Amino acid sequence: MTKKRRRITPGNQGAQQVTKAKGLALLISTAALVSACSIPALASPTLPDPTSPDVREQILQLLQERALYRDRIDWPAVRQQFQAAKGTPEADVIVDKTIAGSTGNHGRWIRASTVAKASSPQAATRAGAPQRAGAGMDASNSTPDPDRTNDPIGWISIPRFMDFSRPDGAARYHRRLAFARQLQSQLRTEDEHDRCGWIVDLRQNSGGNMWPMLVGVSPLLSTDPKHREVIGAFSAGETHELWSLDSGLVLLGERAPVALDTPNYVLRHPAPPVAVLIGPKTGSSGEAVALAFRGRPATRSFGQETAGFSTANRQTPLQDGSILLLTGSVSVDRNLKGDGGKLKPDISVGSTGDAASAARSWLMNQPGCLAARLKQLSQRD
Repeated sequence: MTKKRRRITPGNQGAQQVTKAKGLALLISTAALVSACSIPALASPTLPDPTSPDVREQILQLLQERALYRDRIDWPAVRQQFQAAKGTPEADVIVDKTIAGSTGNHGRWIRASTVAKASSPQAATRAGAPQRAGAGMDASNSTPDPDRTNDPIGWISIPRFMDFSRPDGAARYHRRLAFARQLQSQLRTEDEHDRCGWIVDLRQNSGGNMWPMLVGVSPLLSTDPKHREVIGAFSAGETHELWSLDSGLVLLGERAPVALDTPNYVLRHPAPPVAVLIGPKTGSSGEAVALAFRGRPATRSFGQETAGFSTANRQTPLQDGSILLLTGSVSVDRNLKGDGGKLKPDISVGSTGDAASAARSWLMNQPGCLAARLKQLSQRD
């Protein structure tokens, strides 16, 4: 089933309103974010002399001005240690420790040599591709019925999608678009059969760029395809940059970081019950996707606590070709709740347990799946 949607040009800045949240009265506001739970690149502050060979000063300046936990750092002491460093290796240790301390261990300085390697076509291919139903699951966990035709439960696994390379902007955007297309194509294929509920597997999703992920599963995130709905936000103090769904588009404020060029897809059975699988490997953007489902009606999470990096990084290019992943905000759910730490599942299943079976059991007891359950029971008799 399809419906027309209004067109928003990717990258259009739109109106960037800053809102102060008091519940979901906030509905429409805001502006920009991309990588290990990412945000589009930020305009740099006043930089050191570009002829200076030492980019470390630039990093310390950015951290002191913008890092989420900058108040935890004794900046005069850091500057003093940095000035007294004996050589580059010692200075690098100080910078890396400061990044860790001011970003809650989520930020990272990606050296220029690593960026160059990641920009190669081979690295782009390895960056991540959506997985088929059940792919990447732990051996101890249940896999879906090999014959997907008769399974009443739809299944989609969302892997990480790393995106800190620096090819030209068009190539980078098309790679994001390809990931989102493939993910939604798999969802459409699953939906060709009669599914009464869905499992979204995030257990192997350690992060990357969240926008292609959200776009790919937007038909599942939606509870009302006809109306705009908030699914989460980046939060810094009292300021919230909202993520929302509108006519199939995933928006950050009024801008679509990634927008498919196909009509909005609506599930055969809209707003189905959804079970989300999470675990210790679910981190950063994987946690952001889990948060986008948290608070959705008829939705439960199963598994173990996540990695604890539910904060947002902004890719900040540096003058030597390296990139600083600068953590500046906390990811929150559609009720604007979140603390930047580990996400606890609604139903805890230990490392030796079977989260997928627990999720399936819950789904089969939901109203929409009762008929399918009765059919299965009658076939056993």
